Amino acid sequence: MKRLLPKLAIFIVGVIAGASATAVFIGDRVDVLYLENRVLKSQLTAAEKDIQQLRQQKRNPAGVVSKISSRVSFSQDCDFTEYEKSTVEMTVEKKLREWLKLVVGQELDTVNYQLVPRIVDNREIEVEEKKIRLKVELVVISENVTVYLEVRPVKKQS
Repeated sequence: MKRLLPKLAIFIVGVIAGASATAVFIGDRVDVLYLENRVLKSQLTAAEKDIQQLRQQKRNPAGVVSKISSRVSFSQDCDFTEYEKSTVEMTVEKKLREWLKLVVGQELDTVNYQLVPRIVDNREIEVEEKKIRLKVELVVISENVTVYLEVRPVKKQS
């Protein structure tokens, strides 16, 4: 019995250490999959809304703004983690669609191309208790309006 007890203790410690290491490795992968799932759900919701709006419009799809998307870059003074960056990108995409919903369905000839940057440029939003400012770099207006943005953190005033 005295010989068996130390071997059993070593075995149990090994099982616990192995289970802990496995949990750490799997936990990281679960976080990545969770983020991907959130992004895909957000894209699916946006696509469903776009389809619903287009069905309601019942216009000729050629020459009509049908989608709004964004390309987000981060300034050099942003020290966000990858998780925070993906959350910021999703939030910015959602807010951008909300702000520019009046453009969807308009004919390309009638879209006020100066309106889009004025609506979005220098807007401040809060994402996970961090304030950020959006700087419009470029707006491409076609059937898919694409807004290229730079995200800058807002310095807290003392």
